[in-house]
Amino acid sequence: MELVIDHKRKHLFLILSTVSLIMLMIITTLLWWFISPRLHEINKLFASSVLNILRLFYFIVVLGIVLLLLTSYLERNFIITRTAVRLALRFIFPSTVLLGRLVGIRKDRIRESFVHVNNTFVKVMSGRYSPGDILILLPHCLQNTECLIRVTVDINNCKECGKCKISDLKKLARKTGVKIAIATGGSLARRIIIKHKPKFIIAVACERDLVDGLLDVFPIPVFGVLNERPFGPCVNTSVDVDVIESALEKITDKNKMAIE
Repeated sequence: MELVIDHKRKHLFLILSTVSLIMLMIITTLLWWFISPRLHEINKLFASSVLNILRLFYFIVVLGIVLLLLTSYLERNFIITRTAVRLALRFIFPSTVLLGRLVGIRKDRIRESFVHVNNTFVKVMSGRYSPGDILILLPHCLQNTECLIRVTVDINNCKECGKCKISDLKKLARKTGVKIAIATGGSLARRIIIKHKPKFIIAVACERDLVDGLLDVFPIPVFGVLNERPFGPCVNTSVDVDVIESALEKITDKNKMAIE
């Protein structure tokens, strides 16, 4: 089975990030054209150093974006892709969101597109992992609001009544031997990751939380799954369990599963 990725939706982020990079390079060049004479008057060595730093910085960012485009469209593993791409994304993502806002594209649409780009990247770069090295990280809003049990403390408290997807995911984790936890926010998610030390994460969340998490936990590969919100954000959300199960089929080392 393959990791489930919506290839059509990833184009938006790839296009906007490329355009925003070109615009930033043009703006930086114009600014340098205005201030460089004054910098040379102050100190020629300092001016040359600043120029070289800018050249090196943009070389890394351009390399990262080019590798991102190649990885996303060709779905091939490039040896230096991971570090270069992540550095580029940390710099280019805010400007991509800003560009999208200027042309009337909602931030969540860009975030969703970014998640699909990230998932393509993870699909290409990831191998097989022991079940004990895999963590399924869930948002607390998956729990039915009428439930009185505190599953955020320990998901094993879930009585598996079937009113929400947590019971299905708990059963899936038990069957496959992977770790599973619920986070109420970014701080708790980070503590959970530090505690379990996973080598691969399958994270369920909304667009904003997913993107923040993806950028935050690098270099750990994270396969992002957007939750479903039939009742609006943060209330009785849901998720397609089959997508998570398909991802586990793809990344779990069956030999190590048998041993464990």
